[in-house]
Order: sequence, then structure tokens, then C-alpha cells
Amino acid sequence: MSAFKIREVYLVDDDAIVRMVAGKILKNIEFKNPIFGFENGKIAIEEITRKVSENGLEFFSEKILLLLDINMPVMDAWAFLDEFKKFDQEIKKHFLISIITSSIDTSDKVKAFSYKEVSDYITKPLTGKHILEFLTKHNLYEE
Repeated sequence: MSAFKIREVYLVDDDAIVRMVAGKILKNIEFKNPIFGFENGKIAIEEITRKVSENGLEFFSEKILLLLDINMPVMDAWAFLDEFKKFDQEIKKHFLISIITSSIDTSDKVKAFSYKEVSDYITKPLTGKHILEFLTKHNLYEE
């Protein structure tokens, strides 16, 4: 039996179809925990702030996987990461962030990894194989 070591997933992408497909991919690989979609980084930051102020994250033993698109209106990945890095380390340690993008521009990849909060970079289209490889690489999935 396979096991995920993730509390929940945040899909931050302005494309509703990408969010829907990513959610279906996660369900198809038997991820049963909550999946939340956000259409831009601002809404995701607001949700993280709300969750921290209401519940705190200290009780979470499992990480939150945050899949972050680069190009979004209102707040793109770079602005999101600039805001996210302002959080206390005790909050940030509960998240594993991967960029998910259709960008093939190598400067985007270099910029993504200039943020220590970014753990990986996945090129769309997203597949179950991508997610399982990512989770296995980061010790968040076991078969």
C-alpha cells in the first residue's frame, strides 16, 4: 500500500483547467487528503495567513505541498515567493513548494531556485508520474 506524507495540496494557478486536471491527477494516484485551488498568489498568501492566525501550523506533522505557477495576474509566483519568505521559519517549514510552469525559459528556472523556499521545478503538462517522482525525491511518498 502506498502512503503520502502530505497533509494537503495547494494548487496556485490562474488556469481553472490546470487546477482541475492537477486535482484529478492527484486523485488518480490515490491522494485522498484535501486539495485547494487558488487562482493567484495573493489568495494563497491570504489563506496561509488565515490558517496561521486561526489554527497555527505547529500541530501539522505532515507538509503542505504547494504547486505554484509562474505567470498569474494579481500576484505571480515571484511576488508570492517574496511575500512567502517574510513568514517565520516555523511557518515556512510546513510547506514544500514546487514551481509548475509551461515556461521553457531557463532564466525562470534559475530565478525559481534563487528562492531557497523552492524545492523543485516541474514543467507542464503535469502528470501523475511528475508528482510521484517529485514526492518520492522529497521522501513524501512511499510505495
